[in-house]
This record gives sequence, C-alpha cells and structure tokens, in this order.
Amino acid sequence: MPIDLPQEITLGHLIRAFNLSIVTDPDLLFPEISELGIHSLHLAEKNCILPFLGCEVHLFPVDEGLTLQVTSAKNNQAAQEGPLQIGLTKPELTWPEFSSEIECWLERQQGRILAACEGYLQMLTQNLSNQHNYSTVDKLKTILGYDIFLLDNQLEVLAWAGGKQLPEKSIPFFPPKIPTKASVSAPSGFVELVKGFWKDPCEDAPLTWYPLTSQQGILGYLGLSVLTNKFGSVEYYFLNKASTLLAFELLKNQGIHENERQHHRDFLFDLLYNNFESLEVICSRGKLWGWDFSKPHIVAVGEIQDFTPLPAERQRLANLITKATRTIHNFNTSIICLERNDQIVFLFPLQEMIAQSQTANTAEQLLQPFWNIADTLFPDRKIFFGLGNLYPTAREIHRSFQEARSALEIGRLLYPDKLLTAFAELGIMRLLQRLDHQELEDFRLETLKPLLDFDRDGNLELEQTLLTYYLCNGDLNQAAQKLYLHPNTLRYRIKKASEVLDRDVSHLNHQLNLFIALQIGRLKGLWS
Repeated sequence: MPIDLPQEITLGHLIRAFNLSIVTDPDLLFPEISELGIHSLHLAEKNCILPFLGCEVHLFPVDEGLTLQVTSAKNNQAAQEGPLQIGLTKPELTWPEFSSEIECWLERQQGRILAACEGYLQMLTQNLSNQHNYSTVDKLKTILGYDIFLLDNQLEVLAWAGGKQLPEKSIPFFPPKIPTKASVSAPSGFVELVKGFWKDPCEDAPLTWYPLTSQQGILGYLGLSVLTNKFGSVEYYFLNKASTLLAFELLKNQGIHENERQHHRDFLFDLLYNNFESLEVICSRGKLWGWDFSKPHIVAVGEIQDFTPLPAERQRLANLITKATRTIHNFNTSIICLERNDQIVFLFPLQEMIAQSQTANTAEQLLQPFWNIADTLFPDRKIFFGLGNLYPTAREIHRSFQEARSALEIGRLLYPDKLLTAFAELGIMRLLQRLDHQELEDFRLETLKPLLDFDRDGNLELEQTLLTYYLCNGDLNQAAQKLYLHPNTLRYRIKKASEVLDRDVSHLNHQLNLFIALQIGRLKGLWS
C-alpha cells in the first residue's frame, strides 16, 4: 500500500472550508496564492500557531465582510515581497462564532497531520528497532515521495534509495557547503535546507542537502532529489522529526566504527612494537581484519610540515587519513594507514619480495594518491616520509617501522627538499644516530676544534664550506655553485681549512674522520 503524508493546511483549504468568496479579484487567489501553506493565523485577539512552515496570515472583520492579509511566506515559491490583502465575503456567523469555528477547524486539521506523522514515525522507529539498519532510508523515500540517500560526516554513502529522479546506484556529487550562519529562511526548530550540485554537469536531477546534527556537530547528511523551494511544509516537518532517528543511527554507527578502529589500532600498535610471540599469531590475527601478513610489507612513516598538535590540526589530519584510506582502498583494500603521535604510518603489502633498490620507487608510486589528497587539505605544506627496509615477513615489520622513523627524522634534516628518504640511503648517518651523544660530541671537538674556534672569530664559514665540498665528492665547481662562491674563493677556503686543522683535507686518510665529525654537527639538530 502506498504511503503518503497528508496535505498541508493552505489558504485555499481555509477559504473553501468556510464557503467564502473573493470580492476583490477572483483570479487573484488561484493557483499560487491558494497553495500557500499557513504557519500562523491571527484572528483579532486569538493567535493560532501551527508547527509547519508557511505564511503569516491576519484575518479580521470589516464593514463589508472580511480582509485576509498575508504578511510573509517562508520557504515557499509563491512568497510575496510585501503584504497582500484579499477581500472576502461576510460569513453567516457572527465574528466571535466564526473565529471559534476557524480555531476548531485548524486544531482538527493540525491533529490529522500530526497523527499521520506520528504513525509514520512509529513505523520508522520499529524498522530501526528490528535492526533493519539503513533500510529506513527506503521507507523515508516512500513517505516523502523523493529519492533520498544518506551520508556519514566523511561523505561516505551509507544508503542510497534511487529509482525515480536518481539512478539506482550512487553517482558523484560535490561535498555539501553548509552556511556558517543560520538563514532567516529556517525558523527556530527547523534545519536549513541547502542546495546541492552533482559532479556530472549532465545530471539534471535536483539535489538538496539536509544536515544531520547533534551536540557533537555534523553527523552526516541526507541528500534529497527535490528543489529546496519545492519541499512541502508537512514533509519538512516530518523530516525534522525523522532526522532524530537517523542521527541516532549515525551516532550508533559512529560508535561501532570507533570501537572497531580502536581494535585495529591496538593490533597494529602491537605489530609495530613487536608485542607478538610468533609470525603465526600475527598472520592469524591479521586475517580477522582481512590482512595477509605472510607477504612482505613496505613500511613508510610520514609527517606534515609545520604541523601543530592543536585540535583543529589533528582533526584535519584525521580527515586526511580517513579520506586517503577510502581512496586507496578503491584499488587495494589491504593497504593499512593509521595515525601515531601526529604521524602517518603506511603498510603497503607486496605480492613478493623486490630488490631493496626498487623499494623507494615503488613506495613513491604507492604514496602518490595520498600526496594528491593531502594537497587539498594541507595546501602549500609538504608531507615528508621515511622508508624502512623491506623484509620478507611481518615478523620484521617492527624493525622496518623504526628504520622508517629514523629515515624520516634524518631525511628532514639532511634533505629538506626530499619528500621520501629511504633508510638504506642514509649510510653512516644511521649508525651515528644510535651512538651516545656525548661520545659523538667529544669526537667532533677532537677532530674539528681548531676549525670551529676559527669560525667563531672569523666569517669564512669553513665548517660549512668543507662539508659541502665533501658532499659534492670533491667537485670544486659543484660545491662553489651550491655555496654561491667563485671557484677560486672556494680553493682559498679549503686551503685555509687545511692550515687551520694542520692536515691535508683532500687526503683520503683525513677525509673519513673529518666527514664523520662534520656530519655529527648536522645530527646535533636532532638531539634537542
């Protein structure tokens, strides 16, 4: 049996119910004016307020009959820019009797509508209590008469009820743009409807967004295939009531997902910190979530440039991870992405082992979709990644994770323009980072003290000059270009460094100790 909400209370219903006639302009009332819904009706000393959107109407007696004055109309395509006055014939009853009759009539009409809405709400509530999940959206579509779909606050389609104005399956749409300030078109107790747009310009179906909110903020959205100004006042009233049920369902869904995510995180943190006794335990636990840890995994750890651990920044990071995970899962559901201490951790499964020299290029390809998404949420800010070594099974994922963290930390210091630094390319720096800081500083001073003292008193910057010379493999022209010096000036500085240190800085026997000591100076940037 088809479900249909009752009709709203309009000016046309009022005039016909009491056999009134228009005496000013018979053509004035129809069809637009007669279809205006009534929100409030003022009868001299009596005010009848209905819980529906519509116009404010004043009805009062005059010598020759009645005057009907429409002062405003909200959310209605027939809204008037100014007050509209309509002359009506005089009723047979006295004005007090007529006022009382109208008041009773309005109460009956309102009761009819509210009873029907309450019955449909009970049906929706029963549907939810029977754990039919988002089949409520199908029922709501039948009641409202429009195609409808439900999103969570991450814009994931949870339910899609198309078939009339919309296709049977979901189609791309632009994210809802909800106004920051409430509009006067949405009175107290009503959520403002917002116009939506499809990504496909060929789609001519209308789209209206209805935000689902709670004290926690936006929980999700209802998409309605109707124009905002075509949405009836009774449908609007009913949707405001039914939205509470959907918001509750979204809260429940949010709680389930949060609980599931916490179990994911607990397992993955145990994996990253080597809290499992064997590979068998890791593989069996991973299968519960659909992950195959018998395969090799590339581990990458990322960090956002100039990230501040404030609630707004962390929320953007959470949104980035959610959006990136959903996008990446479109082509590989086994990819794992999570947040740890404001860093991004990726685990990319491979079908088989590849050469260590190929892991950096492979990781760059796998991370590219993430970087593309990050550009929209963190524009003009880089996201750096460190890459651990590749191992044959998940038993060594914890080791690769620590390597990726080291590569990220050292890479940001040594290669500030590189988005991805592999642990394998750090060379001796990865060994130096693990040694005692005081021992490293003692070695640095023993090797470079005369040079450091000279730099404090002069302006030749011999420490930086010598380091750049070594990093350029002794290429004078390349080093001079990086230091913005003339090659002859660079030769003079290198000669001066040899004199200050009392050793030949280009001699292989001295280069190793000098280079290590200079690199320790760079590592000191991480010690704080």
